[in-house]
This record gives sequence, structure tokens and C-alpha cells, in this order.
Amino acid sequence: MSESMATIRQMTKLSYNFFFCFGFPILISSIKPEAYNKKNIIDTITRNYNKQPIRERWAKGFGQTDIHHSYDDENNSKFEKVDYSSLNNSYAEVLQKYIKNLYPISEGNISFRIVNYTASKEQTYMKPHIHSECEFSMIHYVQFDKEHKSTTFVSPYTHSDFWKNNLNHILDLQNTNNSWLHEEWQFPTEEDTVIIFPSILKHYVRNVVSERLRIAISTNISIR
Repeated sequence: MSESMATIRQMTKLSYNFFFCFGFPILISSIKPEAYNKKNIIDTITRNYNKQPIRERWAKGFGQTDIHHSYDDENNSKFEKVDYSSLNNSYAEVLQKYIKNLYPISEGNISFRIVNYTASKEQTYMKPHIHSECEFSMIHYVQFDKEHKSTTFVSPYTHSDFWKNNLNHILDLQNTNNSWLHEEWQFPTEEDTVIIFPSILKHYVRNVVSERLRIAISTNISIR
């Protein structure tokens, strides 16, 4: 699913916040639930989850656990295909805002592709990873409660322990601009929050047991 930035249509204004986390540019925004076919997407993913809550996409190797993860669903007839088309305009709008905050020197050929979703009610762990096949990544928390865990971003630096211990009485450790003092960072997340970040920034997910299904959609963004 690719969408040229030239096809973006004007939509209701959304809220945006731009940060630097460990020095990496991050955009936090929200998607209007009425702007896309949310119920249809959640219903399809829920049916897929009920067919097989554990799909073992992340079960190989040390430190990984099973999770319901839709990677390679195009080749799996067991599960219903999710219709993401109603998300195109909303995703394109927040992506345009992100790129503008990077102060581009020219207009590149920007495209995005929804690559998978994750769904879980179980206690699961998706190990730290990057998305090496693109320049930027986006996470959309389609169904998310306060008890759910948001994505954890991992610092690329090795000095965090030293500096945090020496500067914690001077600097505000809760301010994102001081994230360089931490080994990890989580952004406050609500349902329909969107986070865009450079794909080289390592991140992981640690889910907890919950009554409501936690659903997140992952998108790869390319600039050529």
C-alpha cells in the first residue's frame, strides 16, 4: 500500500508534537477515529486473532515469545486480509507534517506501506529491532487501553547511566529533550496515537495480560 504525497487531500486539522528522542526526530500525533473505517479494521483483526491467538512469528531465537503478528499474511489464506485503504489520507497527512519538521532541501518521492499489525491479550515480548528496509517507521495504536504497554525505544548510547547519576539533581529527567540521559524511553500513548521515527532507532514491545485486545499497525516509510 503506497501513497504519493501529491495525492494528499485536505482533512480535519490534527494535533502534532515534534520531539528529539536520543537526538532522533520523533513526531507524535493522533488519528481521528471517524476519519477511517476503524470498526472494520478492528473486527477483521479480532477475527484473525480468535482463529489463532499465538502465531509464532517471533518465537525463534533466545529472548523472544510467541505473538499474534500478521507478517507475510499476503501468502496465508487462513486469515482475512485487512482493508487498510481508509487510513491512507490520515497517514499521508501526519507523514507530511513529519517530513516538513525535518527541513528537507528538496521534495523527494515519499511512499508508505503498511507492513503488519500486532494483536495481543497475552504477556508477550517482541525483542529490540529496527526496520532496515526503509528510512522511517510509523506505529498506530488502533486499540489501546491504559493497562497496555506502549513501544519502548532503546538508546544507542552507552553513557546514560553515568550522566543520569551525575545530572539527575540538575536536569528534568522526564523531559524528552533529556532522553539522552536514559537507556530507554516511552512516550505516553492513547488509542489512535501515531508515532513516526527513523527506522534505525531500535525499539521493542513488552505486552501484559489484558481483557481488551491491544492492536497496533506498523508502517514502513521510504524516501527516494
